[in-house]
Amino acid sequence: MSAQLALPFVSIVGAAPTVPPESCAEVHRPRRRAMRKRLPPVAERGAEAPPVAGDESTGMDVHDYLVRNGESSFIIQVRDDAMADSEIFTGDMLVVDKSIRPAHGHIVVALVNGERLVRRLHHRGTKTALQTGNPDDAEILLENGSELTIWGVVVGKFKRFLG
Repeated sequence: MSAQLALPFVSIVGAAPTVPPESCAEVHRPRRRAMRKRLPPVAERGAEAPPVAGDESTGMDVHDYLVRNGESSFIIQVRDDAMADSEIFTGDMLVVDKSIRPAHGHIVVALVNGERLVRRLHHRGTKTALQTGNPDDAEILLENGSELTIWGVVVGKFKRFLG
């Protein structure tokens, strides 16, 4: 059974609410240019020739693939390798959707006592924890006096290999 939390989820015990993601300089809104360019068609396994640029019939729109709800989505860059087990590394760009209700097991962008983190949401009875995939990093178990604000659920990522 996965417990779901209503958004905006703010758990405050003796602390003032934090700012929304839109006020953070590192948050980017996904936008679409007037002219939609599509990637070349995806080559099938065993294809004898590479896809031909300009063939729009089977092209893929990366924006449509990663951003399901443009009004409630934002993009943010990862600062650390705490979620390396989930293939999320420093410098990766995450697509985050604020309209998805966070549930046990979701990877979320959260503020814990004002610090922005990317972690896996974990419910243990009435307790909430944020887990990393790195055994060297301890999980964050929220206790009295802690503030947790979940900005949204991570729905995708992308990265650049060459500058």
